[in-house]
Amino acid sequence: MQSPDPNPSDSTPKSIFARRIPARYLIIAAGFILFWPVAFYAIGLLNGIYDAVDPTRFADVDESVKALVQNVGENSPPQEKGAVLAEAIVHQLEREMGSTFGWSANDFFPTRFLDNRASRQKGVIFSTRMLIRFFSTRCSKHGAMGAEHEGLKAAREKRLVYAEDIWGFFHSSTESEYRAGIDLVRQYEKELAAGTAVFNLRTDDIYDLLTYITGREFLDQPMGLLIQSGDEVSFSDEDDRVYYAQGAMLVVRDFLYALVKCYPSIGQKGGEENLKEAFRAMDKICSFDPPFVVEGSHDSMLADHRGKMARYYVTVLTRLNDVTQSVNR
Repeated sequence: MQSPDPNPSDSTPKSIFARRIPARYLIIAAGFILFWPVAFYAIGLLNGIYDAVDPTRFADVDESVKALVQNVGENSPPQEKGAVLAEAIVHQLEREMGSTFGWSANDFFPTRFLDNRASRQKGVIFSTRMLIRFFSTRCSKHGAMGAEHEGLKAAREKRLVYAEDIWGFFHSSTESEYRAGIDLVRQYEKELAAGTAVFNLRTDDIYDLLTYITGREFLDQPMGLLIQSGDEVSFSDEDDRVYYAQGAMLVVRDFLYALVKCYPSIGQKGGEENLKEAFRAMDKICSFDPPFVVEGSHDSMLADHRGKMARYYVTVLTRLNDVTQSVNR
């Protein structure tokens, strides 16, 4: 009879789980697991620091715009309403040029790398141009056959249409042209106060104005950039479209906020709840600032930031269209 092996553990192979794993492998594995949460936390921290220096989130209408409309209402003189609305149009443009890093869209170095703010600024000037065009051609004259205000006409045809990426050396800079355009708008405001300029906005004009804002020429343009198929949009262009759409909405939000304050009857014809939901969606658009803009296709685990922004836009357009119909009743 064979005697049992006194050390059976020495003669049998060790389990893979019982074998000693080198410490360096454990360190590498732990580092890989911890890298992503630490990296995202660091990026979030850096974004927060940058936002404190140069704001990237605009969760609410600016306090200066709120102060601007504080004493304006349905019974205010037309000239006062016109001055408030004109100022609301150029507010974001002036804020961007006076921000920490100024107008980035025409910079070479170093702010040329801050492409998110440059794209936002391009959206801001787009909406500014569109609103000034309607305001000048429809509101600054008595009827269709009236004469357009010369200052606003010059602002919309010469100054504010200047390309957003021109650096002044042999030509006028973008900033100087836009400031000249703002000065022309401010001159119009002074003339309104003096009673020498015209502001004329009737109920049918308000209907046309809201239709114009939500139409193909205006908000449909940034909306189209958001809903274009991902196969046709490069990765580097994803964030540009999101922040362009944000900039466009910043101007629209200021203007609509002032418009509703000047003409509260807009919300009194069944449009109050629609306006509330529209402004809630606008606030989400204007505060949208993820650490990275990504597009998860189909059933991907990645977020679809452009699609999320598009859904906010759909809410704004749908609700404003309902408000427009209530104004027309």
